[in-house]
Amino acid sequence: LQVLGTVMTVARGNPAAHQVLVDSWPHFGVVLTRLHPEEHKDPQDFYTNQLTVYYRDEGAWRELLGGTQAVDWTRAFQMQGMQEGMYEAVRQEADAKGLRLE
Repeated sequence: LQVLGTVMTVARGNPAAHQVLVDSWPHFGVVLTRLHPEEHKDPQDFYTNQLTVYYRDEGAWRELLGGTQAVDWTRAFQMQGMQEGMYEAVRQEADAKGLRLE
């Protein structure tokens, strides 16, 4: 329901200027929402650089983190999500990149 609500909000005018990145629809493995890149005014503002993740397949989530440009690791950002393993995957990818995670 959270994913459907997010997609519906974007489809109905997108008042928050979000992008929804999805590996497939409607049977998705991972969905990531973020602001459109042109809306990212300050690379150090992790409040406006929020990402929200929903996934059914942790492997797809880990692949998205490490194998794509969907997450811009050069900017401060805040990651939101509640699935099991989300934090561990972000921690491992940050460690692999030599970045500090708070």
